[in-house]
Amino acid sequence: MISLCSLIWGVCSVWVLLGALFVAFPQYSPAVILDLYVYGKIRKTDGKSKQSDFLLFPKSFFSHFYLGGIIWISTLLVLSLSVACQGGEFPDIVNFLIDLMRYPNVKVHGDVFPTLLVLVCSDIQVVRRFLECKLVSVYSPGGKMSIIIYLVGVCFYAALPLTTVSGTDFTQKICCASFLDDVKFYHAVGVSVFLWASWHQNRAVNQFAKLRQNKSGSVENTRHHIPHGGLFQFVSCPHYTMEIIIYLSLCIIITAFQNNMLVALFVFVLINQVVTGYFTHAWYKETFKNYPKDRKAVLPFLL
Repeated sequence: MISLCSLIWGVCSVWVLLGALFVAFPQYSPAVILDLYVYGKIRKTDGKSKQSDFLLFPKSFFSHFYLGGIIWISTLLVLSLSVACQGGEFPDIVNFLIDLMRYPNVKVHGDVFPTLLVLVCSDIQVVRRFLECKLVSVYSPGGKMSIIIYLVGVCFYAALPLTTVSGTDFTQKICCASFLDDVKFYHAVGVSVFLWASWHQNRAVNQFAKLRQNKSGSVENTRHHIPHGGLFQFVSCPHYTMEIIIYLSLCIIITAFQNNMLVALFVFVLINQVVTGYFTHAWYKETFKNYPKDRKAVLPFLL
């Protein structure tokens, strides 16, 4: 039977697909829906009455997602290490949330060691993204996101570690002093893919920033430009492509897709990144008449 956690991620995936219809047909969509659903340059509210600015936040607030993620993921990582290695117990509130996410399934099969690996990788991801937001990215003054997108982002990074932990059997214990004995081939594959995708995502973020900087690194403009080089030769949104691969790598680490809850989260990420990348790609083609015709949106050679 499907767990509440997997059901929630499934509903979120459907919500993204339904929202994509509003973006695809903006002429039939109320401005409030567009304001609440999309962000940045793909917000098509031309000719529509604008909503109050209190519903919109700057895109630079993305850093709040990752700061919250650092707090939540680090906390659950420390608690999980205590439970798995020292025989500790989760606080009552965490046990309540885990039971709620598993409902009505009680039995879980995820191993403890790969869960700890996923939490470590997730922590690395949110720390890197936070630093990129604060130190690398150059945001356009007009780049906005709605309060709904903001809340979804905050909740996502709070739910990520909880989803990981909820699909794990913590009745198992591991010896942290000899943890290398628990390493399997697919753990190494997953971590390697994670590091590779993280490096390429960081490279794409830096390429975007340099489009608005001069040779000395100072911000020269906040206009949109056509990015070139690296994975931009194949797709318009390599940062979205790498986001998909990063979460795919987490599923590989978790005992080769044994945690169904994390797989449901990955499906949500896949749909969200593909949909957002598709409309971003369409915006590039519409805005720049000389945009490379053989470049895809998110998936090289496919979409």
